[in-house]
Amino acid sequence: MLALPPPVFEIYYAPSCAPCRLDLPVAAELLRRDGVTLRIVIVNDAPKALADLKAISPALAKTAQVPAEQNSRAVLRSAGDPDGILPYARTRAAGKTCATWRGRLSLDKALQMIAACKKRLTAPPSH
Repeated sequence: MLALPPPVFEIYYAPSCAPCRLDLPVAAELLRRDGVTLRIVIVNDAPKALADLKAISPALAKTAQVPAEQNSRAVLRSAGDPDGILPYARTRAAGKTCATWRGRLSLDKALQMIAACKKRLTAPPSH
């Protein structure tokens, strides 16, 4: 049986977004769990954002990604947030989005989103 890649949990982050900063401890907790790959997508002010991430956990900063696109609304829209508004998170598996969330992220909500991807990965193919 082939080993499936773990789901990717993406949190979109900007230091100017107060609710986004409140999500960082949840992100740090996800790093301590097996079966998920975490990615923090920085949508503006990358130097400040990286400093924020390092203050929570140096490991969290290592998950950061700065897209080439500098327009935060465009980045969010291309990630599936039609309004382009933070806070925003999504899970992906096998190149497809499994779940999205706008609003304050709790650990329970994050785990539900990860479970949606795991369910998608293990479901029999539909015809």
